[in-house]
Formats: sequence, structure tokens, C-alpha cells
Amino acid sequence: MSKVVRRTGAAVIGLVVLALCGAWVTVWNSGEWRSASLQEKESVDMMKRVQMLWVLAELSGERQFNTVVTVHGSFIAEGEPYDEVIRWREAGGVRESLALVQERGREVYRGRYATSSYYGDMLLFQEADGRIYYTVKIQGPAKGGMSASAQEGERLINALSDNNFKPDWNATVRTVTAASLQQSFDRAEKALREWGQAEPLDRYEDERTISVSYDTDYMGQGVKMKQGHANLQLAVHENREKGETRISFGTPLIAGEY
Repeated sequence: MSKVVRRTGAAVIGLVVLALCGAWVTVWNSGEWRSASLQEKESVDMMKRVQMLWVLAELSGERQFNTVVTVHGSFIAEGEPYDEVIRWREAGGVRESLALVQERGREVYRGRYATSSYYGDMLLFQEADGRIYYTVKIQGPAKGGMSASAQEGERLINALSDNNFKPDWNATVRTVTAASLQQSFDRAEKALREWGQAEPLDRYEDERTISVSYDTDYMGQGVKMKQGHANLQLAVHENREKGETRISFGTPLIAGEY
């Protein structure tokens, strides 16, 4: 069966999920899985939190700024997957088409949309538990792309919430610098501590990567962890082949690889 849906979106949660563009949504370089679901109602809106990530990136990096907003969730299917895609599409107000394709031995719906400031990738599929899982990944370069991505993410969150689809979200702002791994991490951590309290909760480190999650007093609600609630993650990855270091700031955690 080959059907094309004219509008939709998708997201990934849980332990066994498909990821956009062939990557897992919540894989950390440490090899462990963390849930990116927000545990409580947001007390800070998406735009404010993304703007803060941008400020931190500007203070830490030098070039190639990029913003990624990921909206994700799941819901109980009331009918056939095709009909559920249409129902979700109408609730989210997404006009772009999404096609039914075979991927890793299963049927999934994938699509893409774009404007002059950002572009989005969409995924929706049904798991064995009968739930429909969805992800929309929205990203844009430079400061205009940051604002447009956050605005679209916020619009989608509100539309889905109003229709009882209970979405969660993550946002990440990335930049690149020529500094070393340790220099880049020290500069980035100094920047985030200048804005208020930042208690480190979880740390991963190898010869090319340093990643730390924090409980801060300025980034709103977060993800429940063993030590507390993480609402900000800093990850620094050195690419020696290119001679550059990538710095990523995410809230509540970084969605995707870094």
C-alpha cells in the first residue's frame, strides 16, 4: 500500500524508536539512554529558553551557529495509522506532505517542509504497543533561523497541546570554534555559570568529548534524573580532522548526537 498524506508531523520517545535522518533522538555518546520528556509544566516559554541558549553559544563559539528544535510525543491510536496521520496533521496545522515508506522493515511516514529561515523533518509511525509516535525536527542557521525555529516549535507545541496530544520538546543551539576541547569546555561552562547557579548532575568524558547536564536556576523545568532535575546540557566535541570544536547547548537536554 502506498499512500501520501498532505500534512503531518512525527516524534520519537521511549526506548525503541526510529530517529530522524537515520539517527536516534536521544543517544548520548556515553551509550546510555536518557528520556527527554519534561516532567512538569513549563514555567519558561520556548522562545526565552532558546534565546538563552543562543546567548550562551555566542559567548562560547565563533561561527556556524545553528538551532534545532525537536517536538515529540505519542498518543493512543483511535483508528488506522493512515487516518491517525491525518488527525495529527490537522491538529498540528502542518500543510506539507508526508509519504508512507518502508524503513528498517516497518512502515513509517516521513516528510519535510521548509521556509526561507528554517526547514523541518517529520516522522510518524506506530509501535507494537498500538501508540503512534511522532517527531518534528525544526532547524535554522544564524540568528534569524533561531527565532523562526523557536516560533514554529512554539506554535506546534501549542497546537498539539490544545488538541490533547501532550507533546514534549528539546532545543539545541550549536556553534563551532577553533579552540581545543578543554579550552572550549572551560569557556562554555564559564558562560553558563555567569547567568546564575548551575549544579552539574551527570558527566561523560572521553578523549574527544565532554558532556555535562546541569540543574540551573534560570532555564525552567527539566528532566528528572537520579541527582536532581536537568534543564541544561553542555556538550563539547573536538573534530581533529577538521581542526575545530563543536559546542552544543541544549534544554532540557540535547536531542540527538553531538
